[in-house]
Amino acid sequence: MKITPVHPGTPLPEHNMPFVPAFAVEGGRTLWLAGMGPVPIYHRHPHDPVEEAAWYEGGFRVQCERTFENIERILAAAGADLTHVVKMTQYLTHVMRDQDVLNEITWELFGRERMPPRTLLGVPTLAHEDMLLEIDVVAQLP
Repeated sequence: MKITPVHPGTPLPEHNMPFVPAFAVEGGRTLWLAGMGPVPIYHRHPHDPVEEAAWYEGGFRVQCERTFENIERILAAAGADLTHVVKMTQYLTHVMRDQDVLNEITWELFGRERMPPRTLLGVPTLAHEDMLLEIDVVAQLP
């Protein structure tokens, strides 16, 4: 499998791009991840209120880190890692307030040259009133 970034021009350092516009993928299998948030992948239903409150503690940065940990766990279970991500859709309840932190964390995880194409949406609410983000991912498996 080969994943190649696609640019219609040359991005300059001052553009400080938070994503690559597109990836071309040759070969491989596709993995579609459900929307992930800071909630543990496996948890009790109905939710325990005390346990549930802990999922949303720490503000946006902590929720974002937990979300990517969940994504990485699922990728690993499929034999992949973040380098195999070819598209992200990110849902934030406070886009203008939190997008810079999201960019910082994704730059740390993916590297500035390998930021997947993404769609960033502002939404009024998610599955829980204290949930600040949800991310779904498409990856190409090795």
